[in-house]
Amino acid sequence: MLGEIIATGTELITGRVADFNARYAARRLHEAGLEVQCITMLGDRAPLFQEVLRLGISRSRFLIITGGLGPTEDDITAAAAAETLGLKLLRDEALLARIKKCLEERQIPWEERYARLALIPQGAMVLDPGGAACGFSLKHNDTRLYFLPGVPREMQLLFDHYVLPSLVGWCGAGACLVQRTLRLFGISETQIQEVISRLAEFQQGVTVGLYPNFPENHLSITLRGKDRPAMEENMARLVAALAQEVGDTLLGPAETPLEDLVGQLLRAKGLSLAVAESCTGGLIGHRLTNIAGSSDYFLGGVISYSNEAKMDLLRVPPETLARRGAVSAETAVAMARGVRAVFRADVGLSVTGIAGPTGGSPEKPVGTVYIGLATPQTVEWFHYLFHGGREEIKVLSAQMALDRLRRVLK
Repeated sequence: MLGEIIATGTELITGRVADFNARYAARRLHEAGLEVQCITMLGDRAPLFQEVLRLGISRSRFLIITGGLGPTEDDITAAAAAETLGLKLLRDEALLARIKKCLEERQIPWEERYARLALIPQGAMVLDPGGAACGFSLKHNDTRLYFLPGVPREMQLLFDHYVLPSLVGWCGAGACLVQRTLRLFGISETQIQEVISRLAEFQQGVTVGLYPNFPENHLSITLRGKDRPAMEENMARLVAALAQEVGDTLLGPAETPLEDLVGQLLRAKGLSLAVAESCTGGLIGHRLTNIAGSSDYFLGGVISYSNEAKMDLLRVPPETLARRGAVSAETAVAMARGVRAVFRADVGLSVTGIAGPTGGSPEKPVGTVYIGLATPQTVEWFHYLFHGGREEIKVLSAQMALDRLRRVLK
């Protein structure tokens, strides 16, 4: 059964905004074994949209349309679709009431233009998660149409809760879907594919998708069937078999970022953490404090970019900097010890390196990074040579520092 995706919005075709919606929908549909034969991107022009919609209905069993459902004059999707399908455009009073309530709760003054959000084609079913953002679905002859908002967060919510389960159930005569997306770091795509190919558990009835998501790789596993409890048990076996093969490179589920995993381990062990950053410029601290409740274990950090900052704030010995340089194992160790002492933390984590594009040498090329880790029992250091641009090296350095900490805590 073939389908297609239509992404609308002048901001998309002018390049001002990237289209995340079509990519997300296409990936999720592929994971579920549903084939997308066409993705069309177009601006906010009703005649062109109607032409594309008619063509899509003629050649596909399902269409997913994103964008153009807002309260402004250029949000033409609902009205243009109703005209194309020969349906009246009606105001859904129940939806309007929910929209007003949502705006009131958010303390947003009512404006008459918001009433446009409640206009849907006759016979459409509202897809409403309980807020101002909603979509609708229609069946036209043998084709199913799903109209979703253009804001990625809102679109993904409706897609996962309504669209995908509906399509899977329709195509599979009542089938259900069990999916897991896992994060891996420190293992290449090729290595992951080799692992999957030799695991007997993955050979039949399992749909696998591998998606680079720098600096990690994300692996999706999808099962389709009618016995959900049995499918959940099978999924657990699949994940366990994979974990046995890839070891510590498996971080965990996609919804739990690495910094959250580190925080969970610190909290479980009753440990506190302080970080000293040079080449990452505060990126590690930023990621740690993105997690709610991180004040339970994260005491603070120092961005010691200059040698003077390393000496004055972290007590790195001047002779260490003179003899070994700012980018060295000795300096990384001294930074980790220093930040641990300054904050009276249980664990001190440090990063120093050359992010480039300048500053490298034959002995220490661009991408040279040292990570220091000081605990009450041990002091360790790790040396890496990363490749890529300045931003990529910074991201890799922060990711690797957090991952080394995760492994030590485990």
